[in-house]
Amino acid sequence: MDDSTRIRVLFLIENVPYSLDTRVRREAHALIAAGAQITVVCPNDGGKFVRDVDGVRVYHYPKPSFGASLFGHLGEYVTSLLFHFLFTAWVALRRGIDVIHVANPPDLLWLVAAPYRLFGKYFVFDHHDLVPELFEVRYKSSSLVLSVVKWLERMSMRLADHVVCTNETFRQFATTRGGRDARDVTVVRNGPWLSRDFPPMAPVVRRPRQPFVVGYVGLINPQDNVDHLIRAAHILRHTMGRTDIEFEIVGGGDAFNSSVALRDELGLTESVRMPGMQLWPQAAARLARTDICVQPDVPTLFNQHLTMNKLMEYMALGKPSIAYDMPESRYSGGDAVVYLQDRTPEALAAAIAKLADDPELRADLGRRGRERIENVLCWERQQAALLGVYQKLLPARALKIHSSPL
Repeated sequence: MDDSTRIRVLFLIENVPYSLDTRVRREAHALIAAGAQITVVCPNDGGKFVRDVDGVRVYHYPKPSFGASLFGHLGEYVTSLLFHFLFTAWVALRRGIDVIHVANPPDLLWLVAAPYRLFGKYFVFDHHDLVPELFEVRYKSSSLVLSVVKWLERMSMRLADHVVCTNETFRQFATTRGGRDARDVTVVRNGPWLSRDFPPMAPVVRRPRQPFVVGYVGLINPQDNVDHLIRAAHILRHTMGRTDIEFEIVGGGDAFNSSVALRDELGLTESVRMPGMQLWPQAAARLARTDICVQPDVPTLFNQHLTMNKLMEYMALGKPSIAYDMPESRYSGGDAVVYLQDRTPEALAAAIAKLADDPELRADLGRRGRERIENVLCWERQQAALLGVYQKLLPARALKIHSSPL
């Protein structure tokens, strides 16, 4: 494809580096394969300031940390917003922009993207998280703060040329409180990228007396309820006497240090491994050694409507999984997940013990999970919706549409 006809897309990310944002990484590579030029602005992951990652030009900025409080996050957002303004102007001058594709949270980056519509550029809002619900659940925010946060979300949706969202529930939010016409909202579900990150794996074969391993991968923020998993580990080992079960908790976030402290306080330092944030190849290698995986998120106004990446990643790896019952988790998991109505560490511990003692059920759930990902949810089956959005915005500069192998 001639460079003069390539669609030039700038992705803006604030909450995590590009290397850790699996959704944006999949979207970027789907567009590259279709002939687009991709640039990303995001927080630094410890690497070089500017580097090319598999054909994607990534500009990193030093993300400040002012603590996990509401005011700490506000300080982070203001500083990050300044970096996004500067880098977007730089990219516009040096590489050119046709579409600015903004990922939330937070719902602030429309302030960067929307003004470029005056110059004929397009703005796509990629709705990942429900920020108003997050503020209400996590920070117990006042009515004034919630009003501001809801206004920021509404502006993100209304000023975008198109809204992309992760599931049908989010689509309804875009057409109701976002005020968008349904024709301007497209569901692009999260889904594991099988051909790149999840090759078929042989089941774990345990030697006699080798411990079972329970796995978790994802962010460790207060709303992720990793403390439930740690307390379940304590119940299993110190109340139920299940010293044959160990834990691998991979991830980082605002609650990582408090989670490590809770682990140590409960006498689980040796049996609950917490290596911190890992890039996907390292995280996947750790998960590959697990027998059971857990999504410990307790249903709230915030997360009951979310499509959880970690649950689908467990399924793609063929791992039997346990989750507290939530509508979108049920959609993702289908009949391949053990759902708990009782939202307590005690119920979680009992479910882990039961599944650990039932090898046939573990094998059946793992098989069904992998099949559901392959047949319905994998990124190879979802990316056509994303490419359709770009064809609608720029019909004169059509993308090369192709089918990715499964």
